[in-house]
Amino acid sequence: MLNLHPEPPKSVVMVVDDEESVRKLACRFLELAGFRVIEARDGAEALALIDDATPVDLLCADMNMPVLPGDEMARQLRLRQPDLKVLYVSGFVDSLFEKRHTLWQGEAFLEKPFTSKGLLEAVSLLLHGRTALSVSGAEACV
Repeated sequence: MLNLHPEPPKSVVMVVDDEESVRKLACRFLELAGFRVIEARDGAEALALIDDATPVDLLCADMNMPVLPGDEMARQLRLRQPDLKVLYVSGFVDSLFEKRHTLWQGEAFLEKPFTSKGLLEAVSLLLHGRTALSVSGAEACV
């Protein structure tokens, strides 16, 4: 039987964070909300995972990672995918704004620690221009 109402494709979110516990929880929150998630431990792994055949809708990147900081990784990924949305995550707000005086269109910042609701609202706002996502269950904090 022909399905006349196919499900829309799931948005793809790449989560890159060198803190495993933060990365795993963020991935879990996003998966529960219906996103397809790709995870990477650092910027180098993220760059290796993404190619022209793997479009990503949104990058959720820790700003402070060894070897390749989140903003440089995002810059390199945007050379391949110019429309990539970026959510920078950091527990060091002061250092973020010392490096980045301006966030560009399609970019946002979320301070650690964050809640599942905060993460999903930021992702939804970047991808859809509205905050309409929720996760059932208790509010969790990363």
